[in-house]
Amino acid sequence: MATSTLLLNKLLNQFHLHATIFHRSQVCDAWGTDTSGTGLASFHLISSGKAYLHSEQHQGTPINAGDMVIFPHDASHILSFSQELAIAKQNTALVAYPMGSLEVTQSTGLLCGYFDFDEDKSQPMIQQLPDTIIIRAKEQQGAIAGLIQGLIDETQVGFEGSEAIISRLSEVFFLTLLRHFAKQPQQDFSFFSALNDPKMAKVLLAIHQDIARPWSVATMAEIGGYSRASFASHFKKYFATSPIEYLTQQRLNLAYKQLKQGDSVLKAALACGYQSDISFAKAYKRHFGFGPGATRAT
Repeated sequence: MATSTLLLNKLLNQFHLHATIFHRSQVCDAWGTDTSGTGLASFHLISSGKAYLHSEQHQGTPINAGDMVIFPHDASHILSFSQELAIAKQNTALVAYPMGSLEVTQSTGLLCGYFDFDEDKSQPMIQQLPDTIIIRAKEQQGAIAGLIQGLIDETQVGFEGSEAIISRLSEVFFLTLLRHFAKQPQQDFSFFSALNDPKMAKVLLAIHQDIARPWSVATMAEIGGYSRASFASHFKKYFATSPIEYLTQQRLNLAYKQLKQGDSVLKAALACGYQSDISFAKAYKRHFGFGPGATRAT
């Protein structure tokens, strides 16, 4: 199996993701919604009808049946019945009708939800996503097309247990979207282009497979076949941070997950490469703004 594939499998397996569906209905007349301000990523799927997107990057962009819009960084926006911004701003509420209760030709089917990445929202694969992602029905292929159609089917039919199924399908969809970005040709230095750089991917895989190893820039460079200076330079271009800072972030994010699962502070510290719980606690508080004990308490 290719190094990039092994690396992506490792990263997606470790990724924290929870989807919550908060709106599933038909809407009509004058309506609008803005789901920003929660600190969470949000998404809207138009199962039928049409809407218009207003945001910093989009001025009344049509969103048609089968299209999906994702806001990975909680960008401010209005999804509206109107293409005119002034009218959209005056109508930022909606009346929800059960699916199937209105004529499809006179309404819009709307599925809205949140993605919670928890501590992984600081991961490069999230940080480097665009502010707005629009997935057009006419451009959908493969697994993404099948998952969106599955979401539409569950949204419109509404069988018993559909809410849980929609949440899980949404999570699988987002992981599939990350894989899609990782496989696309990249024109610049970014996390996603690093995944397809054989030398850099080899280093990243080694780090994530043995996070507790006493890593240095020199040992990382040796694995990838770089000189120390060349490796540090390439890494900075890909990640906008140093190799050691990246390593620290990955270690502490992993520790956060272990503490949330009930591991002791010392166990989490040792598993992440720290030789004492004291040095670990200092690094943890520097990174998160609170100590490891506070994480265990929640």
